[in-house]
Amino acid sequence: MDFEFRKDTLTDTYRVIISMEQTALGSWIQGTLGTDKATIALIQAEIDLLKARKKQEYRLVGDEMTLTMTQEDVCACMNSELIDSGEELDDDMNFYDAETVAVCGLEDFEIILQAWLAFFSQR
Repeated sequence: MDFEFRKDTLTDTYRVIISMEQTALGSWIQGTLGTDKATIALIQAEIDLLKARKKQEYRLVGDEMTLTMTQEDVCACMNSELIDSGEELDDDMNFYDAETVAVCGLEDFEIILQAWLAFFSQR
């Protein structure tokens, strides 16, 4: 997974630049997680439990997005996507799915989480 972090010095905010299919994950990191070191530590502890097979799943529900981690995968999803309307989207609409749902491997997520913490901590 390719990603990059940037700091906007005018607004003193951090941005995640990530591949299009991972847009929702970048939005979750940037918007929901932000620079909250306590939540990052909590998530890292949960990752450790998942990797040790002491837990099957962990879910962190935010105001706009939910992060779900299993022993293999991580999913960042807009809360509105969790409500199944029963309607099928046209294939042309799959582009918009990337803005609302992103899935990656647990190890990849741990890498980006640690890189995010290191990035904003050194600034």
